[in-house]
Amino acid sequence: MIDNEIIVCYTIKNYVKLGGFYEKLCYFKRKKDRLEIQLNGEVDFITLRNSMIEKMKEAKNFIGEGKMAIEFTGRELSELEENVLIDLIRLHSNLNIVYVFSGEKVKELNHFSLFHSVSEEGPTKFFRGTLRSGSQLEYDGNLVILGDVNPGSLIRASGNVLVLGHLNGTVYAGMEDSHNSFVAAMFFNPVKLTIGNKTSKVLQKEILDTNRVKKGSFQIAQIKQGEIVIEEWR
Repeated sequence: MIDNEIIVCYTIKNYVKLGGFYEKLCYFKRKKDRLEIQLNGEVDFITLRNSMIEKMKEAKNFIGEGKMAIEFTGRELSELEENVLIDLIRLHSNLNIVYVFSGEKVKELNHFSLFHSVSEEGPTKFFRGTLRSGSQLEYDGNLVILGDVNPGSLIRASGNVLVLGHLNGTVYAGMEDSHNSFVAAMFFNPVKLTIGNKTSKVLQKEILDTNRVKKGSFQIAQIKQGEIVIEEWR
């Protein structure tokens, strides 16, 4: 329900059962100088991310628009996780986030995160959902996927590919003669990876279980010295 101060995650899909009780995944509280976002500290980040997407849509009018500081409480976030949530807020609201309060840190947002860097480089398609086996997603430009790419699915983009979830499928990025594109994912484990005319020889060793894996290393693949190099993105 919405009152003058708080919007609560009240639907079952935005609750998690812990110790026999349903606990809220998140809720928003309007303060005088900021928007506080209280996060559940027990669930995996992918579950929390999906809940945030739903709540941003429901709370868009409540949140309003204009310049705003936000504060994350209830959960310790890595810099990557924080950036993912900030980008989701930007995508699903009309807020111009200028400061972020997280724990004892205060960060001024005077730069774009990787999410916005992608869209700044040209036409960008945003896809929300899970690509299941047999699914294909193609776009003449950059692709940003807010969800998982399962084994047996294929994504192809003439620009960059960014997956804010599990990448377990096949991905092609960049034009055939281009070595400037990259592929990045929160959980990086593609069956096959091609950038330009280069294909990675390292195939996945295991299928990442989206319900089991709670923490991952955000990785980015790009061409360096004529070969695909996969490394952690910082």
